Amino acid sequence: MNIKRFSLLVLFSFVIAFTSEASTVEKSINARYGFSQFDNYKSGYFKVWNNLKWGICDADGNEITTPAYDAIWDFNNGFAIVNMGAKWVKTGTPKGVSDAEKKRNFERIWVYDNTTTSAFVYEPTMQQIYKLRGGKYGLIDEKGEEVVPPIYDEIIFTSEVGILKVKMNNKFGYIDYRGENITDIKYDDASDFCDGMAIVNIGGTPNKRGIISGGKKGYINTLGDEVVKVKYDNATPFCDGVATISEGTSWYVINKSGKKVSNTAFEQLGTFVQGRAPYKEYSKYGYIDNTGKKIIEARYDYAMPFSEGIARVKHGWSWGYINIDCNTITYFEFQEAGDFKDGIAKVKKNGKWGYIDKTGKEVIPTKYTVISEFDENNIAKIKEGLKWGLIKRNGTVIVAPKYQQIESFVGDYARVSINDKFGFIDKTGKEVIGCNYDDTQEIENGLVKVNSAGMWGYINTNGEEIVPCMYVNLGKPDNELRTPVKLNVKWGYIDAYGMDIVPAKYDTIGNFVDSLAIAKFTGKWGYINKNGETKIAFKYNEVSEFCDGIAKVKYGNRYGYIDYEGNEIIPFEYQNIYAFNDKLIDVNIVNSYNGDDTVTVDVFEILCFDDKIFIFKKDGKWGAMDRNLNIVVENKYNSINDVKNNLYK
Repeated sequence: MNIKRFSLLVLFSFVIAFTSEASTVEKSINARYGFSQFDNYKSGYFKVWNNLKWGICDADGNEITTPAYDAIWDFNNGFAIVNMGAKWVKTGTPKGVSDAEKKRNFERIWVYDNTTTSAFVYEPTMQQIYKLRGGKYGLIDEKGEEVVPPIYDEIIFTSEVGILKVKMNNKFGYIDYRGENITDIKYDDASDFCDGMAIVNIGGTPNKRGIISGGKKGYINTLGDEVVKVKYDNATPFCDGVATISEGTSWYVINKSGKKVSNTAFEQLGTFVQGRAPYKEYSKYGYIDNTGKKIIEARYDYAMPFSEGIARVKHGWSWGYINIDCNTITYFEFQEAGDFKDGIAKVKKNGKWGYIDKTGKEVIPTKYTVISEFDENNIAKIKEGLKWGLIKRNGTVIVAPKYQQIESFVGDYARVSINDKFGFIDKTGKEVIGCNYDDTQEIENGLVKVNSAGMWGYINTNGEEIVPCMYVNLGKPDNELRTPVKLNVKWGYIDAYGMDIVPAKYDTIGNFVDSLAIAKFTGKWGYINKNGETKIAFKYNEVSEFCDGIAKVKYGNRYGYIDYEGNEIIPFEYQNIYAFNDKLIDVNIVNSYNGDDTVTVDVFEILCFDDKIFIFKKDGKWGAMDRNLNIVVENKYNSINDVKNNLYK
């Protein structure tokens, strides 16, 4: 379907609540630019947003770099990757993130992964994730100077400080932080550095997933010298000064000068770890040391590299484990076996899963149909038959398998289900909310929105009903436990006792701000007080929440400002007008469709100025005035930014 022109379609809105008054510096930055993020606490920089572009200010509010970039990543060793020309494009949920987790992972405005050049934003209405794609990448320093111009298709920090891996015209190479070439941009693939060496490829081709295969491989050092010529069919990373390479069907061990440490050829060699590498000879596997000497004869049917001093090996159809001294620590009794991680390894025995320690002892019995990896809370999911439970790393069962499903913990709670009914457990396994509901949202501030028989309500983490499930929809309770509720097709408010305080008769209703809430009634907007009484008549085409005692409204086809009594403070004679106050009210991400897949994200209508200045549009031009209607900047400009630049000259 061709999407024609949809402009300024709201993707989503965030209300950002500050626990303390924003600093004077932050107010000034927000006033000048519109939006800022103080993300890099170590360096103390503000990322600032203006006119769809990002820039940088220091902790004192001084501009380091003008907003000119489509993305800026956090500083790394005094440098930050920047992008110009990228687009936000629809994408699937990133690998490793479940559908249940994607909202909470990407609900921030822009989410960057500083280990790559990935960036995501989540649109909750359509439950769609957008990924930053395309454009050109460069590098800026802490002074805001463009030390590497944005000319590359990709830039990634390597593990070697001072060296960047770059991509241009589908070729890879390495540059330093000044933009000087360490190598030519000529390789079809290039790796990170390991033990001071990186694998490079010439002639390889990507598959559908972008994985390079074929071609010839070699190694460069941190100076960019091809110390091992690009002539090998395969190569593994260096470790402790040695690596393994193949020529045709023969594998050898080489040192960092590219010389073979021995002339012994092997059918296959794996990666060196802790001075050991698996080898293949006559279709059997053993291990060599870093001199190429065989320390375990080829007697296994398969062998994997060491992990935490232990390697898994296969005999016949079964797996077992040996230690770094080549001593067997388990029998060959496992159908499947994993590498050791944090002292334990996942194994499968007689069709069931469990975990063993480094002595081969079962710390979690092999009796589960499925067992997951342990999370940051040292908790794993276990499954017996069709039921799920939870277990600790030490083998203590937190919850015996009884649930239809257990989702990941969010904070202190995880959602669970039985017979398609949902509830919540805490990290001790206690069922804080019974599985009695057809649907739930996440627990927030001790409350959770729940659905029963198609109707919504609220309960707390003690399982106590705060708002009964009798509403078509409802919003979040405020600080006075007033809750906006929807009955049939109309909205109202109830109090903490569930009593109606505002009858459900409004088409739309807002939150109470300064004891007044916006509402829409019979097609017009007005304001009601906390007793449900009409405070300001329903006669406006648009309204906004009060801030600093005034509110922006639209009467007819013109904008102005009113006070708490509905008196005109700024007359209704402006095509548009913004009052910049000292509170950040909301941040909206807006969508201008450019086609089926791309989206432009923008921040707008951020109220954060403390000089009581109004920026207005009249007779097609923008200007500025104070609260007494005295002109501060003549309305002769084509954009708000021109006015703001004039104010801050």
